[in-house]
Amino acid sequence: MDEIKNQMYCIEEFLELVKRKQDRKESYDPEYNYAVYSSKDEFEPEMKVFIGDPLDIGGNDNEILPDFVYHNKLKYMCSDENIQDVVDLAFRQYAEVSSSQLITALNYYIEKDDFLDFK
Repeated sequence: MDEIKNQMYCIEEFLELVKRKQDRKESYDPEYNYAVYSSKDEFEPEMKVFIGDPLDIGGNDNEILPDFVYHNKLKYMCSDENIQDVVDLAFRQYAEVSSSQLITALNYYIEKDDFLDFK
């Protein structure tokens, strides 16, 4: 997983990794936890995303961003569980789901805290 974490990706490239489950182990392993960060407020085609360590919560419930995220003024987009749940469900419902449909589904999830239905 370390080869996936702490890198920039084109969103479509990263969605392919998630779709093929190359971003996780078969059994839960906290070392594989990650978060998705970007410079934008929502996912867009061909945007760059940074895959890094999850947010840390410090004293006074402050969010502590990974150094790269902080220094590059990136924003937290979603957790590994969020992106995996959205992609896995979309793929189960519609095997031919496109990257642009996944981007729409991710934005829908982030905005509404609900899943877009592909059935």
